[in-house]
Order: sequence, then C-alpha cells, then structure tokens
Amino acid sequence: MALFMYDHHPNQGHPARRRIVTTLIVGLALLAACGSSGKSSATTSTTAPPPTTAMPPGHDMGGSIDPADASAAMLATAAFQDVKSAEAAGYASSIDALGCFQDPAKGGMGVHYINQSLMDDKVDVTKPEALVYEMDADGEITGLVAHEYIVPDAAWTSTTPPTLFGQSFHHHPTLPLWVLHAWLWKDNPSGDFQDYNPAVRLCPAGVPIFGKDLPKPTTT
Repeated sequence: MALFMYDHHPNQGHPARRRIVTTLIVGLALLAACGSSGKSSATTSTTAPPPTTAMPPGHDMGGSIDPADASAAMLATAAFQDVKSAEAAGYASSIDALGCFQDPAKGGMGVHYINQSLMDDKVDVTKPEALVYEMDADGEITGLVAHEYIVPDAAWTSTTPPTLFGQSFHHHPTLPLWVLHAWLWKDNPSGDFQDYNPAVRLCPAGVPIFGKDLPKPTTT
C-alpha cells in the first residue's frame, strides 16, 4: 500500500513526522491483524433539538487523538493530500461560499473541502465531512492539515452533542452545525481538537476571510 506523507511546515519539526509514521504503521498492523475497516461508531439522533451553546460546559477541546483512531483516519484520507483525489471522491472547495478560516489570536485553520453527501447525523473517523487544507502566501494549497467532522443542526435531534474520538462536538458560533476538528496531519500545540492551530499559516492576502468577507449577508 502506497502512503503519502505530508511534509510539514518547518516549524513543526520532526515530532509531527514521527507521529504520522507511527500512526500509519499502527494502522497497517491493525488492518493486517484484524481486517478492521477503521470505522468508529457514531452517536445517533434521538429526541429534541440541539442547544445553541457554542461549547458544552467544561469542555475545553484539548487532549490528543488515540493512535488507533488516528491510524484509521489517516489511512482513509492519505490520498487526499492530492486535492484532485479529494475532488474525485466528492469533496468540493468552500472558498467561494465561506472563505478561509482564521483567528489571529489563536491561529490559522485554512480552506475547507466539503463532501455534501456525508452531511447527515452519522459520523465516522474514516469519513470526515470536511477536509481542511493550509494555504501558502500566494493562496496555493500546501497540504491537508486536519479533518473536520460535521453534523448539521437539521439532522441532529438529540439533546446531547454528537461524539467521536471520545470527544463531544461543539456548536459552531454562527453556522447551524455541530463540529469537531481533528488535527491529524499537522500537530496543534493547543490540542488536537481545537478549532484553530497556531502552527498553521494565517489566510493569505487577497483571499476572502470567513466572518469578514463571507458569507455574504442574505438579502430580504
């Protein structure tokens, strides 16, 4: 099996590359031993509309991703370091609708490629609803850095958030979505499940910024 290994930004150093190699080796070992599909069970919807709080009380989105889960997730998306492969699998850029995401105080995030066919109440570590790509100073994509798992409000009727990787999703502050980032392909000093990553470049000049330039106000 040929695997693509992302060459991280220099400020990430060797630990990030070691983690990628380690998790992929673990995943291959698990697949060889168990024939596992790498899927993680989803929390399914049951009763009432979700709360609109930005984050469940006491949930700081810190912590790290379990190596077995990381292996399964990375093996499933390694080919998507090539954006054309991601597009062929049904992912499409949201740059024109949502722009590039960043928080100058917390770090960068990047541009999201979203697979609309996965936008339902089911979550799976091997099937992220969105792929997060970092861009360089010229606005070119440099590599896949994170997965974003998403459950739309309209699909979620439970009183508790969806969960994955042993983490509760949090509600996006402005979009009608439950979300969880997993920084699998680029280490995040703030924690593997934080929204923003101080090791990721901020959005380049000339690219629309989410919350500033996009989304456009709805006319009535």
